[in-house]
This record gives sequence, C-alpha cells and structure tokens, in this order.
Amino acid sequence: MRVYYIANARMPNEKAHGIQIAKMCEAFMASGVDLTLVVPSRGSGSLKQAYSLAHEVPLLRLPVLNVQFLGPVGYRLTALQFIAGSLLYLWWKVLMGERFAIYTVDMDQFSFAPLVWVPRPVFTEMHSIKRTGFLLRHFFKRANVIATNALIAEGLSHTFSIPPERLLTEPNGVDESVLRNENSQQEARVKLNLPLDKPFALYVGRFYEWKGLEILAEAAPVSPLPIYVVGGTKEEYEQVTRMSGEKLHYAGARPVEEVPLWVAAADVVLVLGTAKNEESYRYTSPMKIFEYLAAGRSTVASRTPAVASIMQEDTAFWYEPDDARSLAHAIHEAYTSSAAPAKIAAGRALAAAHTWRRRAERILAFMRSADTLAG
Repeated sequence: MRVYYIANARMPNEKAHGIQIAKMCEAFMASGVDLTLVVPSRGSGSLKQAYSLAHEVPLLRLPVLNVQFLGPVGYRLTALQFIAGSLLYLWWKVLMGERFAIYTVDMDQFSFAPLVWVPRPVFTEMHSIKRTGFLLRHFFKRANVIATNALIAEGLSHTFSIPPERLLTEPNGVDESVLRNENSQQEARVKLNLPLDKPFALYVGRFYEWKGLEILAEAAPVSPLPIYVVGGTKEEYEQVTRMSGEKLHYAGARPVEEVPLWVAAADVVLVLGTAKNEESYRYTSPMKIFEYLAAGRSTVASRTPAVASIMQEDTAFWYEPDDARSLAHAIHEAYTSSAAPAKIAAGRALAAAHTWRRRAERILAFMRSADTLAG
C-alpha cells in the first residue's frame, strides 16, 4: 500500500504530537506500507535520530514562508501555503496515474479538510471533536476517521453523521521496547543519580493549563510519597498553575530517551485529568498511559471519562478528579495494597495490545476494509 502522510507540523519537534507522528510512520513502514511523510519546510533534522527510530522515515518538506511570528493570522497564512502545496503535490501524483491513500491528522481545525478534494481515499486521525461548518461537513462526508478515544468517536459521529464502517476508535500506542525494558528500579535510580532507598510518585508531562496540574501541589503536603515531576521547572509549574510548587520535586524537561528511566525508577506513576477542562475531562488520549502500564509500575489514574475509556478498571488505582485527598489516598493504595501486583500485570497485558505496531496493523485493516467498501 502506498500512503502519503500529510501533517501540518514542524518535524521533528519536542512535543507529544511529534512523537506520535514519528512512531506511527515507523509502525506503518514496519507493516509493509510504502510511506512518505509530507510536512512544511519550517522544520529540519533527522526523525530517526530525534525519535530513536529503527529506520529513517522518507520525508518531503514542502516550501512555506514561515510567518507564524504574526500570531494567529501568521499561523493561518503559513498553514494555507502548506495546504496549497500538499494539494498540488497530490494532484500531480494523481495525474501521473499513481494509486495511493492519504493519511492525515488534525494538527489544527482546518488544514486537513481540503485533502478530500484529491480523488483518493482519505484517512484522518482525530484527537478532538470538531465544530460543524461547511468545510468540515464536506470533509467528513468522504473521510474515514480514526478517533483516539470513544468519546471523540461518539461526538464526531453525532455531529457529522459518520457511519460506523467509516469510523474506528484507536487510542495512542506505546513502543514495544518499553515492554522489554530491562532496567530494574535500582539500576534506573543509579543512572539518574537518585537515592536508592527513597520511594516516590511520578508525574511525566509538559506543563499545560488544561491538564489540571494544580492537584499535584494540593496533594503533595498530604501524599504518603514525595511527588516528582518530569516536564518542567518549578518556575514553569508556578507560572502555569499560579500556585506554590514548593512541596514538589522537579527534574525539568528531560530527553525523550530518558523518560523510561524515570518511570522505571518510580514506585507509583500518575495519570492526571481534571473536570475543569473539557479537553482533559473527555477528549484526551495520553500516550503516557500505555508507557506507564508497559513499564510495570503501579498506576494511579484520574477517573475522568477520557482516561476511563482507555484504561480498564483493574489496571489502576483511581482517584476522583480535582480531589487532592482522593489522589493522596490512591497513591497510598498503589504503594501498599496487595492488589498492586495483579493491577500491574493487567496493565502490562493491556499495553501489549496497544503497541504502535499493533495499532498500525488494526488501522491498516480498517483502511483496506474502507477501500474495499468504496470500490
């Protein structure tokens, strides 16, 4: 199968969407797909090196004049250049008689939509719900959709009347290497220069307001374990949350390849979610979920609809969103409960079913089925 993956994203980059795009390209290629990733020219560097991939991803950088410094208007102007370049490139391939499928992702609210003007099958990953409008209604009449959680799938189906045969729910994935991680807790702590005899709970993630990070500072004084944070500094945390972060321990932003060491070193790992933000509460699909479960660490998770739609009940210790004492209690249970080993085993089994490779295989089966139905 020939696939052009069209992504209006700077690649490589340090954000989660960059990792997700790179890992899916790698998994598609490992499954036999003849893939080219098409991105704007505003990025540079090797994806293989940036994301520790097994092979380099064939990459086409379409020229754009980057005017994002102008703010929202500049972003749209830059995106429109990429859209125009993508359409011209794909139409040239059509006129040359090439058969292919288009794969894309919702990096924004509009750059993916014109791709249905190319007479080839279009498959799109949706990481959030969309507001209705003429362009999107036209897009979803033709596109085949991969939603990253069940609530996104439900919302898109309701808004755009997408039939079930054109809609797949598929959460984000995890590297198989995490399942094979041979670092013991002590080895990981030695490599990170951490105390060998001091247990701790760990949160990993970039600092965004919508994540509900305030609960970490609220829970820290009553938590039975110290809470370590990988993803930013104390100053960045306090700027985002507008709270004192004195009781937390900060490792700062760490390289992607170092994060599995931190997870291996921890005793308890934390999946946050807040009811104060609709994206966090209903529509997120954190990659860290399966990374935590694959690493074999006792997991504490917020009982939001988004997280609960991805994790099974028996894979985590749950706390009520935005309730710091509930979080502290769940940390205590995760560290001391005799149920922890069974939950860890169930979590590893769930993660094994959601590697990037298995995700790609299910999506490819969906793509072939959709192509058969269309033909």
